Amino acid sequence: MSSKLFTPGKIGTLSLNNRLIRSATQDPFGQPDGTANEAQITLHKEIAGSGVPLIITAYTYISPDGRATDIQVGFCNEEHYQSQKKVLDAVHEQCGKMILQINHAGQNVYFMPNLEDPTPLAPSGNMKAPNGLMTREITKEDMDRLCNDYVAAAVKGKELGFDGVQLHCAHGYLLNQFMDPNYNKREDEFGGSAENRFRFIRRILIAMREALGKEYPIIVKMNTNCAGEADDAYGEDLIYFCKQFEELGVDAIELSGFDWIAQGKQKNHNYYMQRAKAVRAAVNIPLIFVGGVRTQADIETALGAGMDFISMSRPFISQPDLIKHLAAGEDSRCQSCSKCFVLWEREGRRCVLHDKPEEKA
Repeated sequence: MSSKLFTPGKIGTLSLNNRLIRSATQDPFGQPDGTANEAQITLHKEIAGSGVPLIITAYTYISPDGRATDIQVGFCNEEHYQSQKKVLDAVHEQCGKMILQINHAGQNVYFMPNLEDPTPLAPSGNMKAPNGLMTREITKEDMDRLCNDYVAAAVKGKELGFDGVQLHCAHGYLLNQFMDPNYNKREDEFGGSAENRFRFIRRILIAMREALGKEYPIIVKMNTNCAGEADDAYGEDLIYFCKQFEELGVDAIELSGFDWIAQGKQKNHNYYMQRAKAVRAAVNIPLIFVGGVRTQADIETALGAGMDFISMSRPFISQPDLIKHLAAGEDSRCQSCSKCFVLWEREGRRCVLHDKPEEKA
């Protein structure tokens, strides 16, 4: 058991009795209308009841045109709000806390949304989205509307009782696309330099902080790297972005990366530690480290490098009561194989280490 993992920590005004966080995790139970269901309530209740102090919701879409998949939970109408409130209440009943992660898919759309115009929005136009359509470049009028959507979702989350909000700026979704030069090919004031590529995110964060007040926790999740030759320059941009987050009043940064699936298949651990150390040297706000943390040694290395919190996703799919195993000195049994993406649909189980349904008897 880590000497620090099971000690109290704070994220802004949010007090936690240990430093393990369930990172945002897509589950297979989402419904076509974007509402949460009983299976999601049960899952989150189990995780919170095991002693995890903080759960970050799966990415929730804040606009109908920002939905990535057909099982993604939404947060942009009253039915969404009330279904998510049931999940939140279940976590609170177990004395856990819950952060609402808000997101717009941008270019990263994997299905054909039921919209009059399903063309994916993105920082740059004429780029092929995963659903096969070409993107339309976001206009300044689009930015006005999307900024309002982000803020409205955050405010509604606060009203419902969420313990904070996380702005998703990672994993190839809209705000990450603005920051990543592989996606952002704009030639106006929102493209080119790191300062320009951050301009839209800055606007959203300023508006969110004004609407939420100074005390309400705001967390950001971002990539520490990007693909290809642009990654060398992005390493310098990363420090600029993180310093900006701190200056804008963000309470913590969760550090991830674009290639976490490939890293896992290569059996790597603590995927983004080198970049995380550089961020630690540049900012003073809490850092949440995610990516390939699987063993007691991984945890000790990350905390020893100055990370304030450890977050995990796939290990909680394999073991919803993971925290009890860590407290007993055990390592996570997660193999980082990412087969959890497809197993439920194919076999009715979420992890290769779970029994198959017909074997339970």
